[in-house]
Amino acid sequence: MQSLLPSYIHRQHRQSTLMKRIFNLLKLVITAIALLVFAAGVILALLGVFEFFVTFSHLASVDKEHVVGMLATGLLKAIDLFLMAVVFFVFSIGILILFTGPDELLPVVLPEWLQIKKFVELKVILWEAILTSLVISYLSSLAEQRMAGKQLNIFHLIIPGVIFLISLSLFLLKKREK
Repeated sequence: MQSLLPSYIHRQHRQSTLMKRIFNLLKLVITAIALLVFAAGVILALLGVFEFFVTFSHLASVDKEHVVGMLATGLLKAIDLFLMAVVFFVFSIGILILFTGPDELLPVVLPEWLQIKKFVELKVILWEAILTSLVISYLSSLAEQRMAGKQLNIFHLIIPGVIFLISLSLFLLKKREK
């Protein structure tokens, strides 16, 4: 019986070591994913800056009656890109936070709304940011279509309907979590 005990302990130690290695590899892969998502956010932010400057660079070539509309839609597009970049940044930070052990300290103090402890909390934050981005994107495209003289029809209510459904599901999720 005593000869089986060291064998059992050795096997348990090997399994524990293997699990630690797998978990460390998983943390490395998740960190790489978070960095790639962060890089995508940086690219979106740069595209937002580009859209912002393009909007002002085309002001001289636009009819005076369309300047305000073109300026508004261009700025809405830039804001939409910035909001999408924020979604990517929050997702990147959220992934890192969720896979950081409780004994590991973060190098910065995060704002209260970003102190994520569960995946559901990250999902709620992302849904709120995506909803805001959807609203701004819809308003931008709606303004562009109106400036182009296109007639609005029933199909233009699809996106607001989707926004409503996502808002309703977010509301129900928050209500259930309380």
